[in-house]
Amino acid sequence: MGEGASKAKVTLLVGHDSNIASLLTALDFKPYQLPGQYERTPIGGKLLFQRWHDSAGNRDLMKIEYVYQSTEQLRNADALTLQAPPQRVTLALNGCPVDDQGFCPLETFKKVINEAAK
Repeated sequence: MGEGASKAKVTLLVGHDSNIASLLTALDFKPYQLPGQYERTPIGGKLLFQRWHDSAGNRDLMKIEYVYQSTEQLRNADALTLQAPPQRVTLALNGCPVDDQGFCPLETFKKVINEAAK
């Protein structure tokens, strides 16, 4: 996470469900369940890394969510809309504890990522 990262509003990396599985393993995510889905990494799933700023505490935070379609949504080829949105589950990395809203301190997140990259 260099200086250029602070300028980017959105960064998109496209891959496959197998890429998500590899990333989840490489970064040592804690076990999770996807309600309404049989697969651990369903087709069309997305990992959403969100950087937030807590003005009250003057600190940067990370939140990671798995966004996916339920088995029923996939089977029925349901269009995703605001009224029928995809499913979302907050994920946590080992070594980066999250609070009750799913946020991990950015500095802790950076340490975990740098350690995983060694």
